[in-house]
Amino acid sequence: MAWSNNLFYIVFAGQILLLSWYLPTKLLARMQHVLETYPPAKYPKLYPKPIEHYRMGHLLYKYANRCILLLGFAILLALMFWVDHATFADDGFISEAWPAVFGMLQFLPLIGVELSEFSNLKQMRQANSAARRVASLERRSFIDMVSPALLGMTVLLFVGAIVFDLYVHDFAVSWGHDTVHRAIVMSITNGLLATVGLLSFFGRKRDPHQSAEDRTHSVAVNLKALLFISMALSVFNLMSAAENLVHMQSFEAVLVSIYFQVIALLSVGYTLKNIKTEDLNFDVYRKDAAAI
Repeated sequence: MAWSNNLFYIVFAGQILLLSWYLPTKLLARMQHVLETYPPAKYPKLYPKPIEHYRMGHLLYKYANRCILLLGFAILLALMFWVDHATFADDGFISEAWPAVFGMLQFLPLIGVELSEFSNLKQMRQANSAARRVASLERRSFIDMVSPALLGMTVLLFVGAIVFDLYVHDFAVSWGHDTVHRAIVMSITNGLLATVGLLSFFGRKRDPHQSAEDRTHSVAVNLKALLFISMALSVFNLMSAAENLVHMQSFEAVLVSIYFQVIALLSVGYTLKNIKTEDLNFDVYRKDAAAI
């Protein structure tokens, strides 16, 4: 058995625990804390749907992650047993498709939470019948939320990853070449990240009751998280190109697993750490609170 497979088993176990147990446990504890600390009786504007809807959503999120957790360890045991007997691959190495496909599966419960939150905020806007609304006149600057150094580093890594990939492959530029495909995927992904960031910065207020200070802080955190994700993608492509340069393709599965863990930490982990419930203004959700 290749020692690179042993390394993968350790890294993949970390992916299973991080994405399907640790981060979901933290997020679920946060959601339940809000439900218990700020109940509908005192904060009705926070709950446009019946309380049972949120409790059921918490249970679904919890058990969806538990099922994926068990599935992950079942896959890990299967790989440990069958790869050693060359059942999955003639060369005895684990395909990067395993951590990639399972990683996408692990993100599905989180996507469900985001869709539920989108629906919840839409109903909050529809239910917002305040006769008078006060808008914040404070001028928001993109530079105040994201430092030029961080933005410049993101662009530099993006360009550097593409140039280095081309260098490794002798600047082969043709439509059917993998370097062109990777450059296109990177460009599209960064374009989507930029679109999400611009909508977050310039778009309308998703939460009609959220204070101006909380919105500014949350937008700043989201923008930084998006830049970090873009940088992680560039580093991943740099390392993939370096693997081709030194002919270490047997570690591709390890690299993909690490990539998914980094993305989870930079998105969910970073947001949970930097947007804390105790720092948010929940008084705006009281029945007699003015719409700001």
